[in-house]
Amino acid sequence: MRPFDKTQRCNYFPMLTIVTFSTLFFGFFCYNQYMKTIPFPDFKHQHPFQESSNSTYVQLQETNKADDGDYERIVSPLEECDIFTGEWVFDNGSSHPLYKEDDCEFLTDMVTCLKNGRPESLYQKWRWQPRDCSLPKFEANLLLEKLRGKRLMFVGDSINLNQMLSMVCMVQSIIPPEKKSFSYASYTTVFKMKDYNATLEFCWAPFLVESNVDPPTMRYGTVVPEVKLESISKHGDNWKNVDYLIFNTYIWWRYPTMKALNGATDSVDVDQNVAYERALKSWAKWVEENVDSNRTSVFFSSMSPTHMKYKLANT
Repeated sequence: MRPFDKTQRCNYFPMLTIVTFSTLFFGFFCYNQYMKTIPFPDFKHQHPFQESSNSTYVQLQETNKADDGDYERIVSPLEECDIFTGEWVFDNGSSHPLYKEDDCEFLTDMVTCLKNGRPESLYQKWRWQPRDCSLPKFEANLLLEKLRGKRLMFVGDSINLNQMLSMVCMVQSIIPPEKKSFSYASYTTVFKMKDYNATLEFCWAPFLVESNVDPPTMRYGTVVPEVKLESISKHGDNWKNVDYLIFNTYIWWRYPTMKALNGATDSVDVDQNVAYERALKSWAKWVEENVDSNRTSVFFSSMSPTHMKYKLANT
């Protein structure tokens, strides 16, 4: 082996070039992958992105733009598609939001996010994207024609009230003022569309079965609920002869144990899961015995995140 000559000059340039290029290439690759998984969006010039349903990061979604500036949606036959399997997609096109708070007089103060101080409105840009097809662009007149001569009712807690109010806001702008009316009552809220002989309704029943928090003055989480797990007929009388029923119940079942009423005043503690199952069995029995499936379509909305903080008595 030749001895190392300290006076001999070596040409390191080719090696440095290879190392530098490889480092830059690897860095660019890592940065590119990083930007794909955790984008820092420019909200003024932003492509739609979607939140993955089975991960915690955000992925960019590539879509084609239509001539009108909206992102193109390829509509597949909905009859062949499971529209309930999918994820929420950020859509920065001009079609969203479907309505604005200031343009809908029927919203209550508790559901007006911007009025209550929310600093941005990007949450209004999300739309539901089924996994195997695309939904058609929402058209208020088409929905109203589908509802002609029919009743659509949301039943449950304030989450379903929000859904009902949102649907009202989505269609009310194309109805003349003298052709629509809105009424609140103790247990029901009704939006009437006279020219269509149709109604959008909400019925308050946070547990679906009867409870001590059913009256309007007891709806603000100030008392511990007591539930009649097998009693539902009183509420059910409001649900008859409805063409579309959308039920939900979840948020009020937030206690490890529920107080189940036996009789008028006596109550016993029941495990939350057991109580929830008994209530749903009572509801399912009512549906089976009282709903004509040839006329009425029934939907059950799954759980949703808690949307407000509760201050409970005796806690």
